[in-house]
Amino acid sequence: MFDDPYLEMDSINIRRWPRYHVHLPVFIMINSATGEAAVPGLVSELSRSGMELYGGVNLQPGELMEVEFQTSGSLHVTGVVRNRSGFCFGLEFCAAWKEPEAADELESLISARHETCLQETQQNINRSLQTLVELKKCRKEIQGLANALDEWVKTRQRYESATARSRSAKTSG
Repeated sequence: MFDDPYLEMDSINIRRWPRYHVHLPVFIMINSATGEAAVPGLVSELSRSGMELYGGVNLQPGELMEVEFQTSGSLHVTGVVRNRSGFCFGLEFCAAWKEPEAADELESLISARHETCLQETQQNINRSLQTLVELKKCRKEIQGLANALDEWVKTRQRYESATARSRSAKTSG
């Protein structure tokens, strides 16, 4: 799972499992006195043993967090909050991915999002290249106009110089 070489992996990673930078929307399940609620969150890093996510919940290190990935099926994971900085949480999964179907579904989701991102990036590159081609054309046109202006200025200067010599010859002769 998660062996897509195009997903960015930490350059220095001394963890048991490699971390992958992702942007996956999730729901953080909250059990309160009024019932269960789902708070939106965003997973920014993911590995087989845990993840980093952002969410507006008030959990402290050592507390359990249940996260639901937005997949076609219902993929829930439970983990222990290992660290917290503001609304950024380091979560260690309570169990490694024991359900291969769930792991495969999550991997498919990541791959699909990655593929979409690659396609959008390629479209942006193509648009940028088209703009560069158009800019080159404009630059050639501007250079042509600048050359024509230079020629006109030189012709004008020769004409004015010849006219001045002609006047000077008439006044001295």
